[in-house]
Amino acid sequence: MRYYLKDSFLHNQHEKNAGSKARNDVEAILISEGYKGLEIKVDDWYQMNFFKAQQHKYSATKSVFDQLGSGDELVIQFPIIHHTFFIAQLIKQAQKRGAKFYLLIHDIETLRHAAGSEVKLRHKLRNYFQEKKALMSVDGIIVHNDIMKSVLANQGFPADKMVSLEIFDYLIPNFQEKSLPQKEQAIIVAGNLNPTKSGYLYSLPENPTYNLYGVGYDESRALNNITYFGAFMPDDLPAALEGSFGLVWDGDSSETCQGTYGNYLRFNNSHKASLYLASGFPLVVWKESALAHFVLDKQCGIVVDSLHDLQKILDELTLQDYNELLDNARHVGVALREGAYLKAALMKLK
Repeated sequence: MRYYLKDSFLHNQHEKNAGSKARNDVEAILISEGYKGLEIKVDDWYQMNFFKAQQHKYSATKSVFDQLGSGDELVIQFPIIHHTFFIAQLIKQAQKRGAKFYLLIHDIETLRHAAGSEVKLRHKLRNYFQEKKALMSVDGIIVHNDIMKSVLANQGFPADKMVSLEIFDYLIPNFQEKSLPQKEQAIIVAGNLNPTKSGYLYSLPENPTYNLYGVGYDESRALNNITYFGAFMPDDLPAALEGSFGLVWDGDSSETCQGTYGNYLRFNNSHKASLYLASGFPLVVWKESALAHFVLDKQCGIVVDSLHDLQKILDELTLQDYNELLDNARHVGVALREGAYLKAALMKLK
């Protein structure tokens, strides 16, 4: 039997930042493919001390894994929300009974902090027990892209167990085609607009203009070329977006992507890229990001070294060029709304 771990946030205080959108979409696609949910049931372990919380989460996870036997498969979205230090041990116990485990990576702290040495010891220990040991113990891993696969393989993870997702799917209930975007419209930025993650928004060049959607934006520091539309629920956001391209950029600099968040784009697939494409917009991405390879391969956007180069590139882009990018983006968007990329990755795991 094929199962997925039904693993839900206890507190969803940030619904408008799309924090659970990617996980919810994965769950919906798995259900459509015939997977059954095995729910991990926990009390509010945030109110417990460390040791009691670990014991509680261990027991809750074990009660789920104990249901698995020979021929059963379990897909786990990773990182596990109700994480336990003993996840690898529990996986191995079930594997001895003939069960198989597959991880789908959303975020991986080992790579998020790859460029820095500021990680505290306790976080390094947590990453080892909850992340590295888990990845080493499972039967297969769906990673974001070939770059992430290569980096993890160089760190000792088995390359033959990893398959590339390429890009996250993005389901849009009751999707309706809008009027076609126009080349002259503003650049779209959606997601977490907090200065700690998106500091570049406060030091943009004068052109082009930008339309912002999301939480955390400091309107007191708004530039003249920015229009802020507020925050929307993930399923409502696609209909609200207006612009020419969707921008995928992180960090505190408009010159390049840098810092913890910016450098992470070298390895990961930003979920906002899927939002833009599924909504019908081509992308603007950093030239050194992992997504740049996808964008160039699918011809569904443009890549730039710096946002200070963007206006010049847009000026040189012909209307025919833009329409071709737009057509390709909309073609990819159809696949994303159908869950095609996850379905293909699941087939490759077999």
